[in-house]
Amino acid sequence: MPTWRLSAFNTLRLESWRFFDPRPGGGDPDALFLGDRLRLDVRGHWTKVDLTLAAQVVGMAGLPSQAVGPGALGVGALYYDQGGRRANSGQVYLRFANLKFPAVVPGLDITVGRMGYTSGAEAPSGVAKIETVKRQRLDARLVGEFEWSIYQRAFDGVRVDATRPAWRATAVAFMPTQGGFARQGNVSMRKIGVGGVTVSSRPGTGTGAHAQVQGFGWHYRDRRDVTQRPDNTGRTAPNGVDVDVTTVGGVFLGAMPAGAGEFDVLGWGALQTGDWYGDDHSGAAFSAEAGYQWTSAPWRPWLRAGMFRATGDDDPADDKHGTFFPILPTVRRYAQTAAYSTTNLRDLFAQVQARPLPALGLRLDLRRLDLASKADLWYAGSGATLARGNVFGYTGRTSNGQTRLGTVVEASADYAITPRISVNAFAGRMKGGPVVTGTFAGDVLWFTYVESTIALGAR
Repeated sequence: MPTWRLSAFNTLRLESWRFFDPRPGGGDPDALFLGDRLRLDVRGHWTKVDLTLAAQVVGMAGLPSQAVGPGALGVGALYYDQGGRRANSGQVYLRFANLKFPAVVPGLDITVGRMGYTSGAEAPSGVAKIETVKRQRLDARLVGEFEWSIYQRAFDGVRVDATRPAWRATAVAFMPTQGGFARQGNVSMRKIGVGGVTVSSRPGTGTGAHAQVQGFGWHYRDRRDVTQRPDNTGRTAPNGVDVDVTTVGGVFLGAMPAGAGEFDVLGWGALQTGDWYGDDHSGAAFSAEAGYQWTSAPWRPWLRAGMFRATGDDDPADDKHGTFFPILPTVRRYAQTAAYSTTNLRDLFAQVQARPLPALGLRLDLRRLDLASKADLWYAGSGATLARGNVFGYTGRTSNGQTRLGTVVEASADYAITPRISVNAFAGRMKGGPVVTGTFAGDVLWFTYVESTIALGAR
């Protein structure tokens, strides 16, 4: 007989934006709006198959109608524009619908249908510190569900996992759904094809030093009927998107006891080649980070620092495109203030986390942001959200011939009221540099929100 599990997850968020003040004639930089997302899950388990069905209900209220000029002045404008230009909107759609066939042969699982996917998270390491670093600084760098957005995204296709004692390999082939800021989240973007393979080591759960390594390869092909072309050429794309990009790279994660605490390290790198609207594409990105946590001290403080660099394009007039393309990430993991993306970027950061109480977590980040190339754009976005129209999913503003983007201070707190009910809050302030002030009259951006989450029936 099958076993069944029902669960519900609700997220309610109040967002406030005070974008950089535009010059006279620009849009309204202030916005306050509400979003709610309810997901209902049904999971069935048989001896040889697992079924997952999930419906999602989204409601938005108070979306800003005048928060445009120059460009979108915060994500509220994107929700408004891609949600049918309505201040109050909503949608019911199919979030997941898939079948998983575990152990088709020993150590081989196959999943087909509409599913979630997070690159970098394919193989749990069994090491708590490595998993924490992965969740914050590796997961969904290239492919993710756009989790923080109200509508999110899913993937229609197939996933194959092969597990052995020392390694795990995952292969996927799928099409993303609309989502992110797009109200019609049920639509599969059939003109985008994504395929990838990730191979990860499995370090085990013993004591002492641990490390996990990953190698990955992705191919992204996009032929959507979208006229926006997000690069520094200044051209549109009247014949639609024409992008084929292959990405290969690797990851090293390490954790080990050291003195009164624990040391961690992350190294990530990716190289790209392919075709960008008929031009040769070649890009690269890398990240190097390290941290130390005092595991026995009060509040268990954890300090981390690092740098990230993604290439930009140095010459819009040649036949080469050098801007790193992050594919379909959950970009807010790496850009919490949501005013830039992880392309044409240099990001130097320092971070401290602490836990004054078991149920209370605090985090503070300081970042210096620069563009990698002053000939390229200041980009924002998290990948494709619409199957057709004039929205690619990334957008860019002029650099004004500068590289200094700004300095960001971000603070967040999360509190678990019960194991199933929690609240969290965030405040981010960006002080813009010459890249910003060349376009805007103001040089300060504020983004804040408060959010509650409830999980019922989940295990």
